[in-house]
Amino acid sequence: MYGFDIRPISRLKDQSVCKTAAYILRENVRDEYQGKTHYYARGKDLLFSEILLPETAPKRFYDLSILLTEIDRAENRYDARTGRVVRLSLPNRRELSIEDLIQLAKEFIKEVFLSMGMCAVLAIHEGKHEDPQKNNPHAHILLTDRPVGPDGFCAKKDRTWNQVSQLNRWRQLWAEKQNQLFRDRQLDVRVSHESLEVQGIQREPTLPLGRAAAALERKGIQTERGNRNREIEARARAQNEAERLRRQRIRARRHGRER
Repeated sequence: MYGFDIRPISRLKDQSVCKTAAYILRENVRDEYQGKTHYYARGKDLLFSEILLPETAPKRFYDLSILLTEIDRAENRYDARTGRVVRLSLPNRRELSIEDLIQLAKEFIKEVFLSMGMCAVLAIHEGKHEDPQKNNPHAHILLTDRPVGPDGFCAKKDRTWNQVSQLNRWRQLWAEKQNQLFRDRQLDVRVSHESLEVQGIQREPTLPLGRAAAALERKGIQTERGNRNREIEARARAQNEAERLRRQRIRARRHGRER
């Protein structure tokens, strides 16, 4: 259930905040820096989107085109990193509504990113699957790479945002935010940002599908990574069943001795 992935947006890799915004918002967005339009309006899985700003940010930044243009103008280098994009896995629980997921994502963004001076563009995707238990609702968050002030983006970047310790802290806070919601709703489920090994769980982890493979899998087309994950899941089910039977035998022997 836990998922937190963060990646930089780099001009050196032919990436841009406009292209990222177009993809996550399922919109056609004009990229003035690259001199072209990014077409993504065909996507139909967008559930919610919103621009979230710190109180110090200029109100004109609520206009997407202005915000994206100002992000690019703040970066002079041809190889600049213009932002970063976060992907959050949202809990797929029948007890939680879409409104619950929206509030969860927005509160996390405000408490963690806006409080540090970042601007954010939030988009929540449905992640629908033929099997509702395998639905994968998730949030994409486009974040600025510079703090913002009343006059726009600051001349100096905050390099602490790039530290591994900061990333780990964000990952931990995302787990804590979800677990607080589960406690508030009295749900007997918890998530952890730590690896299975650190948690002491003897289970083989599945592999990230990636955007292309995930799209094919949603269409019912099996991929190499999807097949490998199905094999991993089958081994996990077999392991769980073996453990269940082992515990059942132990209980039976214990019951026999007590008789």
